[in-house]
Amino acid sequence: VGKAKTGATPETADGISVKLSALHPTYRAVQAERVHRELYPMVAELAKLAAKQNINLTLDAEEADRLVLSLGLLERLAHEPELGNWTGLGLAVQAYQKRGEAVVQWLGELARRADRRLMVRLVKGAYWDSEVKRAQVDGQPDYPVFTTKQATDVSYLACADALLKSGPTVYPQFATHNAHSLAAVDMMAKRAGRTDYEFQRLHGMGVALYKAAGRERSVRIYAPVGAHQDLLPYLVRRLLENGANTSFVHSFLDEDVPAERIAADPYTTLSAAPARHPRIPPPPGLYGSSRRNSAGLDFSQQAVRKRVAAEIGKLDASGAVAVGPIVAGEARVSPGDPLYAPADRWRMVGTFAAATPSDADAAYESALAYQPQWNALGGAGRADILDAMADAMERDAERLVAILAREGGKTLDDCIAEVREAVDFCRYYGVEAETKFKGLQALPGPAGETNGLEMMGRGVFVCISPWNFPLAIFTGQIAGALAAGNTVLAKPAEQTPVIAFEAVKLFHAAGLPVEALHLLVGDGKVGGGLTGDVRCGGVAFTGSTEVARIINRQLAAKDGPIVPLIAETGGLNALFCDTTALREQVVDDVLMSAFRSAGQRCSALRLLFLPHETADETLEMITGAMEVLVIGDPADPATDVGPVIDAEACGLLDAHLERLRPVAKVWQRDIGGLRDKGTFFGPAIVELSSLDQIDREVFGPILHVIRYDPDDIETVGAALSAKGYGLTLGVHSRLEGFLGRVKASVRAGNVYVNRTIIGAVVGVQPFGGSGLSGTGPKAGGPLYIDRFATERTVTVNIAAQGGDPTLLNL
Repeated sequence: VGKAKTGATPETADGISVKLSALHPTYRAVQAERVHRELYPMVAELAKLAAKQNINLTLDAEEADRLVLSLGLLERLAHEPELGNWTGLGLAVQAYQKRGEAVVQWLGELARRADRRLMVRLVKGAYWDSEVKRAQVDGQPDYPVFTTKQATDVSYLACADALLKSGPTVYPQFATHNAHSLAAVDMMAKRAGRTDYEFQRLHGMGVALYKAAGRERSVRIYAPVGAHQDLLPYLVRRLLENGANTSFVHSFLDEDVPAERIAADPYTTLSAAPARHPRIPPPPGLYGSSRRNSAGLDFSQQAVRKRVAAEIGKLDASGAVAVGPIVAGEARVSPGDPLYAPADRWRMVGTFAAATPSDADAAYESALAYQPQWNALGGAGRADILDAMADAMERDAERLVAILAREGGKTLDDCIAEVREAVDFCRYYGVEAETKFKGLQALPGPAGETNGLEMMGRGVFVCISPWNFPLAIFTGQIAGALAAGNTVLAKPAEQTPVIAFEAVKLFHAAGLPVEALHLLVGDGKVGGGLTGDVRCGGVAFTGSTEVARIINRQLAAKDGPIVPLIAETGGLNALFCDTTALREQVVDDVLMSAFRSAGQRCSALRLLFLPHETADETLEMITGAMEVLVIGDPADPATDVGPVIDAEACGLLDAHLERLRPVAKVWQRDIGGLRDKGTFFGPAIVELSSLDQIDREVFGPILHVIRYDPDDIETVGAALSAKGYGLTLGVHSRLEGFLGRVKASVRAGNVYVNRTIIGAVVGVQPFGGSGLSGTGPKAGGPLYIDRFATERTVTVNIAAQGGDPTLLNL
């Protein structure tokens, strides 16, 4: 934008609108301190340049969780003395946000406090469907936006009225393509005695409307600037919005829609419409009447961050703690070393009294004796207890988050996601128990007899869970086994016994009889003793492929019944991109998939396949994005990547990189002295020359990249499948044909398209693979608890009682 014409003001000159999230890689509320430190000087410099040219600079609208951050930056700019008496500073306000009118009023107060005229651009909103999806995914109590078009239209008018009444310190700008909104604003402006306002339209849209209103020369035209590749998603977005059935532009161009309907008063239509859209339930009701969606914690809210910090503070001050087995309801603990390592290790080191053979024997005896009674309770009775456990975890979510952060070294976002997954497992398997375990279900058969099928528990299940999801998988295995009518011996990972100890106590407090669930902590020897026992009725295991093989052999060799092994192991998970993939989205999703949870997820991205044509640019962006990740204390909300689980894990990752450095190109993030303060490992990207250079999963924040030709996807996919894994697969492409070819070529239990490949949701993306990646069935899926059960058919010859009454009464 060039210098304004002589005598022009920001109101009459051209201007620019800047999206702040496009200028900084971590534009999030939890990174507020960093944003103010790194981004504010850039934005202030832009404002000074705009002031010097006497044009306007608008801070563009962002998602709801970034609103407070944007307002904070605007407030600093408004008080910036170097901007003098410049009147071109502005903000875009989205009327679909429920806070829209309050924001307008706040802006009026800010303008008066700062003694600076502000330009306020009022729009309907740009991310409506994304806001709805995010609120559902994050388990928010409600939506930050209105769910009906009528409510948004009324909110727009309410915000417009507030803007016009804000006084001369606010210059209103109304972006609209709606005839009623245009006429209403004009009417409200006359009533308020205002002539100092403007309308805006998008380039190529609203031409006929503003011509009919006699304003085609005075309306400001809003146009995106950039290369075609960068603007394509924006243009598609505008096309979808304005082609929607509820869009004014869509209706305006439809000759079959009456003018009265097009220009209908939104107040009238709102009064006749439901307050909520009937097809958009509140986030807690996402799954209908079957089960409640788990509740999240919004770390963009300062109050939430403070509450969790208080819980972490309690842990840090709690002194020496040790955990031990809980057998038949009795918790056996013995004094141990302090639960926490020195503060610079960031993570507590749990100590435990390992379960003895006599503990295991007592647990088996108690569980075996009680299992028939637990099975007889029926699916509905067991579901009630699982629901109570889910509620208990939600009530205790902040404390559970604190334990996960300190014991497992998990970042806070990962912690709340894990608590929510544990809650979802309990509710989902509770519904499954109620549906499938309700006594004898009739089967078809001949006259004179009845036939039925019933499901029941197998006996005592051994559940062995990993350290990377020490609450979610631990709880999910137990809930699945209990739902099917089994009693459980639970053996958590030796690195994370504290969260397991707390979960079992919550199970018992929620009403689960103590005989139904026993905790046996310890190392692999404890697990081996449990799985090798003749009384074992089945094993649920999540962990390494190597240990799964050991358990499988052990079960085959032991005496007693042939029992099932439900195993979920790792994967050599890949993401394939073609040249049509949107590069910015690829970078975001790759970073999340490869480095979140320090790469310690079964579903984490291990192999990224980039087309030769675009690999250089994409790799440059990924390596650059890796450099700005925040690595540090997992209990700090600003942290992106915490430590890996222990020193042994660090050693294995170091050895892997050292093996590859002579034969591959390695970029590794320098984390300085952080490595000496705990088990932190700098995220790394390794460009391989061949798929032959990797044969197994490397469990940590290391991403391997291979260049390939998308035309050869069948050959590349077959070579990847030949490695034997089959867990998670990602595809980034705009072509359905390419997606089909990848799916046909690569074996995988979970396929994700144009998104991250982590974060499977219970009942939505059932998780699990095949081959070296597990036995199935999928956790959080409709077949899971069936594997924990056995079946029985009951046939009764009712003719022997004198005849078939049903047949005789036809």
